[in-house]
Amino acid sequence: MEAEEHKRCPDCAELVLAAARKCRFCGYRFDRASSPASSLFAMLRPPRSTTSMRELLEGWGTELATDEEVVHFSYCSLDQRTGYLLITTVRVAFYAGRGEERVIEWPRAQTRASDLPRRLGVRRMRLSGPGGEVTLSAFASGRVFAEVLAELAQPTQPS
Repeated sequence: MEAEEHKRCPDCAELVLAAARKCRFCGYRFDRASSPASSLFAMLRPPRSTTSMRELLEGWGTELATDEEVVHFSYCSLDQRTGYLLITTVRVAFYAGRGEERVIEWPRAQTRASDLPRRLGVRRMRLSGPGGEVTLSAFASGRVFAEVLAELAQPTQPS
């Protein structure tokens, strides 16, 4: 099997297939990037948000405890729903879409992950917690997948 070439999205910095016309993470359109009109719009675009992770999560209805630290935050899929996975020192949560709905929020100490066989070449993991079991997939890269799996495969001590 041939390795596919990738390019980095200039808006969100995620890696996408080189042949992509649109970033699957943020919707940036590569085909408009080369036109003179689009470069004008890029200059008029407001600067990237300077919202902190704590502020972003508060906007999504999650308040972090004073001593709670974000360990991981990334885009992926949970049981066919795309959104954001949050792992802190205290909890594991998944927000559908752009934070519109918190699908799960489990205590970190009671959450485990295990690797599942690939399906159609997609790496997947089972996430088990007090609310049952779900499947995570569609991570940005194999490295991100491995980081999440390693983080959640090990038991933690309740704080």
